[in-house]
Amino acid sequence: MNIKIAIPLLVILALIFIAILIESFLPGEADTPEDSDMIVILGGGDQGRVERAADLYQSGYADKVLITPAGDRYNAEELTSIVRHYGVEEEDVIVDTESTSTYSNAERTLEIMDDNNFESAMIVTSDYHLKRAKLAFERLNDNDKTFNYISASNLEGKKGLDREDAFSHWIGEFIKTWGYRFGLYNLFG
Repeated sequence: MNIKIAIPLLVILALIFIAILIESFLPGEADTPEDSDMIVILGGGDQGRVERAADLYQSGYADKVLITPAGDRYNAEELTSIVRHYGVEEEDVIVDTESTSTYSNAERTLEIMDDNNFESAMIVTSDYHLKRAKLAFERLNDNDKTFNYISASNLEGKKGLDREDAFSHWIGEFIKTWGYRFGLYNLFG
């Protein structure tokens, strides 16, 4: 390959890589809470997501709270107990025990919304997880549902980049988000 072509090509590729890297450090943009049919707490993370969702519930933004599993970490009874601890009434809790990933959370949420004639939901997750969650929900949504994406800090009040485990969250989300962008949902969870 001619050096006059190779050097500019390498510079362009390096700039693209740097732009991708910079974009990966920017947290997903959270929305302002809005009245919705339900609040969805995505599994994973810590109970900071539950705490944020319970605050929204108690503030009257929605009457129902959907909780989704975090792998094998909690069963349905434990999940219900956790959200009840934060002040969500048991009759307002919907438990999804089938989801195994962010993508399947989005699939199941849409099914549950259809089953209950819900048109809108607030999706509560950690700030470092917001981009991937939004990507999954928006890819599956045929624009007939309205989603509002709400960021939650951990129980200590720390956002993604301020946490001790920030690097592991960043690298995991970087890889998984790019996997989702290429449609590899089953491979990247």
